[in-house]
Amino acid sequence: MLSNPFLNILKWTLVFLLSFTTFNLFISGKIEESVEIKAPIDFVYLKVADLTTWSLWHKKDTTINIFYSGKKSGLGAKMSWTGKDGIGSLEIVKTNFPKDLKNELIFEGMSPSYRTWTFEKTNKSTKVTCSFKDELPFYVHFMKLFITSELKEDLNELKKLCE
Repeated sequence: MLSNPFLNILKWTLVFLLSFTTFNLFISGKIEESVEIKAPIDFVYLKVADLTTWSLWHKKDTTINIFYSGKKSGLGAKMSWTGKDGIGSLEIVKTNFPKDLKNELIFEGMSPSYRTWTFEKTNKSTKVTCSFKDELPFYVHFMKLFITSELKEDLNELKKLCE
């Protein structure tokens, strides 16, 4: 039996690390949410492809300062920001009007992550699906809980703007 305090701390540290690692290995590296928007597919796609409209529907830090470089819409459009939570940028790196587009998201000091938007015409609306397929280390997967709620909120705000 472990009676030495050092060995006890070591034992519980190992149990914690093993539990944390195991938990995170079984969480998908893909985060995805969808919403139905009662608006034409072209209209919805163009709202997402135009970075200047993001401030109307994307939850943001009120201290943020946004800067645009190059185009403001479509392939190559880029916005950067500074705020209390740090520095970052978002660039549209792939487009396929009106079916999908892909953003590269970079926060200072982190590897890029990628957000894919897909647009599907349904009977009377457009189904918008936003997903992150991460290249982040396994231990960051617990953030899925926080990202999912923010993603839902963004999609609902986009819906309000488009309808």
